[in-house]
Amino acid sequence: LKICGELLKAEMKPCRVMLVTDENVAPLYLDTARKSLAEAGFAVNEIIVPAGEQSKSLTTLERVLEAMAAAHLTRTDLAVSLGGGVIGDLTGFAAGCYLRGIRFVQLPTTFLAAVDASVGGKTAVNLAHGKNLAGLFHQQSAVICDTDTFSTLGTVQLADGAAEAIKTGILGDTSLFEMFEHGNTQENMTEIVAKSVAYKSKIVA
Repeated sequence: LKICGELLKAEMKPCRVMLVTDENVAPLYLDTARKSLAEAGFAVNEIIVPAGEQSKSLTTLERVLEAMAAAHLTRTDLAVSLGGGVIGDLTGFAAGCYLRGIRFVQLPTTFLAAVDASVGGKTAVNLAHGKNLAGLFHQQSAVICDTDTFSTLGTVQLADGAAEAIKTGILGDTSLFEMFEHGNTQENMTEIVAKSVAYKSKIVA
């Protein structure tokens, strides 16, 4: 996360950025991400939304879109999500809608988002009638995973990501499954994320 700006600069020309995060993640990682992006030459704007599933709503989506417009983002600019699956879904949907589509990048901070939600381009918000009923496919320009952010997760949140990675191992990667069966999950976190993303990218492609 400390070099996310440098990593993105290697992939794209610095531009305006709308950095979207939530009230739980902001105190932990917003300063680090903002500083890195700014040092790499990106002009950073930010919006902080409430944490939790309630932010996957049309109301919050409108807030993010209006923030993008107020920051005068153009089609050559960038949306960046900093957080878990909720923030990734919300930011991706906003990026897909704004000006009929601008680029977006994911900086997942949860184990589950890193192994699953940040890859594949699925974005959505919830409606009164159900979950993820409004959305679109909008592929990320980049995903940068920093497994150090998992250190602030609780047991339940870690189990959510582990369950998804174990499922991936059962479906198509014996070596990944064996990391949970015989290995040390904490020590192998980077490799677990890498293997999970590699498998999901094949499915998406």
